[in-house]
Amino acid sequence: MRPLINWSCRLLGLPSLNELEANLLSETTKIEQMKQQQNALYRVISKIRASLDIDYIFRTTTKETCKLLGAERVAVYRFYEDWGGEFVSDFEFAEPGWIDHESLGKNTVWIDTYLQKNQGGRYKENQTLVVSDVLKAELSQCHLDVLQQFGIQAYATVPIFTKQKLWGVLAAYQHSNPREWQDSEVEFLAQVATQLGFAVQQAELLAQSERKAKDLQETSEQQQILLTVIAAIRESLDLDILFKTTAREVLRALNADRVGIFRFDPETNYCSGQFVSESVLPIYDSALITPINDRCFGEKYALDYQQGRMQVLNNIYEYGLKDCHLKILEKFQIQAQIVSPLMKGKILWGLLCIHQCDRPRQWTKTELQFVKQLAAQFSIALSHSDLLVQTRSQAEQLNLTLKELKTANLKLEKLARRDGLTGIANRRYFNAFFNKTWETAKDNHQYLSLILFDVDYFKLYNDFYGHPAGDQCLISITRSVQKILRSTDLLARYGGEEFAVILPNTNPDQAYRVADKIQAVVRNLTISHTNIPTGKSIVTVSLGVSSQIPRSDLLPQDLINEADQALYSAKKQGRDQWVSWAQPLSVIGYQ
Repeated sequence: MRPLINWSCRLLGLPSLNELEANLLSETTKIEQMKQQQNALYRVISKIRASLDIDYIFRTTTKETCKLLGAERVAVYRFYEDWGGEFVSDFEFAEPGWIDHESLGKNTVWIDTYLQKNQGGRYKENQTLVVSDVLKAELSQCHLDVLQQFGIQAYATVPIFTKQKLWGVLAAYQHSNPREWQDSEVEFLAQVATQLGFAVQQAELLAQSERKAKDLQETSEQQQILLTVIAAIRESLDLDILFKTTAREVLRALNADRVGIFRFDPETNYCSGQFVSESVLPIYDSALITPINDRCFGEKYALDYQQGRMQVLNNIYEYGLKDCHLKILEKFQIQAQIVSPLMKGKILWGLLCIHQCDRPRQWTKTELQFVKQLAAQFSIALSHSDLLVQTRSQAEQLNLTLKELKTANLKLEKLARRDGLTGIANRRYFNAFFNKTWETAKDNHQYLSLILFDVDYFKLYNDFYGHPAGDQCLISITRSVQKILRSTDLLARYGGEEFAVILPNTNPDQAYRVADKIQAVVRNLTISHTNIPTGKSIVTVSLGVSSQIPRSDLLPQDLINEADQALYSAKKQGRDQWVSWAQPLSVIGYQ
């Protein structure tokens, strides 16, 4: 029977059963491969969201990608500022048998003159490079020589971007033989590269936040010490107590090895003096009591200090100091220092010295500013005790101003971003966030989804239970909905009892699942509402869902209008359900 059918198909010019079965098997295989790729991509995205460790993300991602593609090596190339670059050792995975092969991942510097000259070349234009056989690809001889050095016979490379900046390249390599790369494989590699770009961006933002937090913490501690010194000046004219307190606190704040107060002998023209107070780590020699005579200091540096200049040495051996000066510094084991003048009126009274003894040190602008402020307060104390009254007033005013500024900033931030009742984002912040997210989605050609929902029969609820109960109802709903959203999503109060959920990088099916979850969590609150025409006894919500890949011919308001029309449809069809704008007459989710 089968031969007869095949003969009839050939006679009619139709595919035979064998051909149909082969085509079906081929399509099934492709679908299975795409499914595996999407599952792998989901795992990659999950790991990126679950971890802030960029090394871990790259290691696991290259491993997953290598295994799924059946490649023999997957590596990451990172560009330098001059568009040279290197293969990063921690960001590579190779199958057994190729691990000990000439590795691309041993921080191998690969300077491609073409990429340098063209600042990333095709990759900067978000183009891929796929070579099935390096011997047949008409590559330049120098390029081919490098590839053969690493035993590469075929490769597929895609760019990694952070925002709009080309960060590097994700590459899959075949060593054992040429390979015909499938379009779906290259597309998968590109999707992985996109997610890695997000991970790098996330890690860079975290690093910036940590640096800012550290700087803020250091500045806060330094300002607190400055206030302590000012308070000590205000409370006491005993300079000895002031010096000891300051030296101890500055040593702790700057994590230095020695902080000392040096006083000149006024009869020696700034060539002699001694430390009158210090705080020093136990492993280093004390500088107290020991007279210091340095004639070259008076000749070379005194005038600079009298003019208010600080001496900043990150490494005492790199500034061409005279031998007589170096010997004194070496005597006290100093490798780096900050020295600021202490003035008594217009007279150079002494020096505030911060020493690093265990190593050279790169002093920061914040630290220099702190020392400068501290020395200025010392000079005030030295000048005259009558100025303490003025200092007290300035300190109090500074404290008051800081508190008022902090309070004003908190109020401003709350006003600018948060809804006063529910604590979630307000309409103003929704507009700013939505427009920014729209542009990001348009740039990256990604889906952006929006859900608008409001509380069914909320006016009746307010009229029946009272406004305090209505307020609590809205608070409970927003808290529950917030828990089911991702950190990248935004829940905002759109107006009255209407709310909006912005879902970046979310396709329609994913948005529908979120709508289902919102419906479910609100129902699960089981907030009693007996004053409903439909006879239902609990508070429910109606939702409108819209998803688009933003284009230049669309406006952000278009997506809002679509979601609003879908919400209207949901309410018109009986409430307690959600409707997608893509199918406005069809209820997609309902009780």
